[in-house]
Amino acid sequence: METRAGCIGTYDEPLPGFASRGSPECAERTCILRNNDLLFDNDEIDKDSVKQYLNEWVAKRREFIPAVNAVKDICLGKKPMFGPTAMCDADKLFMCIKSNFFNKCPNWLETEGCTETRAFMERCMPYFD
Repeated sequence: METRAGCIGTYDEPLPGFASRGSPECAERTCILRNNDLLFDNDEIDKDSVKQYLNEWVAKRREFIPAVNAVKDICLGKKPMFGPTAMCDADKLFMCIKSNFFNKCPNWLETEGCTETRAFMERCMPYFD
């Protein structure tokens, strides 16, 4: 998400006018989604708009098609998003996107840290599906 102006910072409480539950990061992520017109007026995620955003984003980054397809299927499909009930939907969406981009990353470096992370992701991803 590219429009972060006024959203990123350290907050002890949610930003005024944004999601009231979840972590302070929830307010930032909700703000980013709102700035990209990816929410309905009630701060519910507009899944169709997120899918369209991802389609436009991946058109310039075709190596990420498998990751974007996984995000659209797993994160924006018919099932509720994975995560604790106390976690806001914006946090769940960002966690799901990040997990799937790690899992389907087309350009893993051959380093110890990357190899360990990739092995960890391969063990964990079945729990997200």
